[in-house]
Amino acid sequence: MPASAYLQSGDLANYGVPTATAAQIAQASVLIDAYLRRSSGLLYTADSVGNPCFMTAQDPEFTLTATASFGPGNGLSIPVTGPIGALQIGDCVVLDRANTSVTETVQVTSIDQPNGKITLGSTSANVPSGVQFAHNSGCKIETGLLITERKYLPKNRSEVTLGFTPVMRIVGGTGRYGYGRRGEAGATNTDNFNLLASLNKFGGPPAWEIWPANTAAGVEPYTGQLWVPAGIMLAYYSEIRVRYVAGYLYSNLPADVKLACAQIITALQQNPQIGNVKNLKAGDTGIEQFSASVLSDDVKAMLQPFRARAFA
Repeated sequence: MPASAYLQSGDLANYGVPTATAAQIAQASVLIDAYLRRSSGLLYTADSVGNPCFMTAQDPEFTLTATASFGPGNGLSIPVTGPIGALQIGDCVVLDRANTSVTETVQVTSIDQPNGKITLGSTSANVPSGVQFAHNSGCKIETGLLITERKYLPKNRSEVTLGFTPVMRIVGGTGRYGYGRRGEAGATNTDNFNLLASLNKFGGPPAWEIWPANTAAGVEPYTGQLWVPAGIMLAYYSEIRVRYVAGYLYSNLPADVKLACAQIITALQQNPQIGNVKNLKAGDTGIEQFSASVLSDDVKAMLQPFRARAFA
């Protein structure tokens, strides 16, 4: 199971915990992730050319295996084995995570379940992202290693706020149109009298469609403000799904997070069961803690800017 590690051996002495063990670092890091409400952690892993690739502490949801070699290129149809029926159009998958020289993230643009094939990348000029590297037969194709958020767009607006920052890369996005509430049929920017609208009346709204996340979407990394382009009906989506990478490499992880990790380790070292001890008495035995948690007020203040702004 991958886990966050907010201190590495070269920084232990600098932050006052030279004897900290790997287990203590892992415990403190898990406590930090829980407080931040970020199960995927604050750290991401880059691919071999430095692009943000996936969240380091995230566990894969399921794994497919390629049965033929493929890449590089756009719109590649790949035969696979595994739970292909669990995939959805627009999901983003990590290829060859164990081989750091060719690890990369790419979007699934179509699924051919009867023939056991998926298409990676798009042949559209508007969606130029594709497979960068050559991958051998047996390549592991893993899902669930990126942050995925489902957002409802405000009426007639194209901006949403993502819950996890800093946003380092929007890898993939999908959107859909939904029915408006009663009395709102003409209240949106959708043209209600064109051919698409007439089909909408009989066949329901269009299914989830891919929008070009890496070219058309705009994001402000530290506020999480995301601008989403209009879709096939030339109006803003009702709902979107965003797959992205947010956080830091260890090399640029803020000192506040490292110091918070060190202070939690110190509290755990004081007493493995209690920690954060302010006062101990031998006569009429008594133990007084600074707080009911190993996370002191100072630690919480240091971590507050990194908390998720979403229910997660």
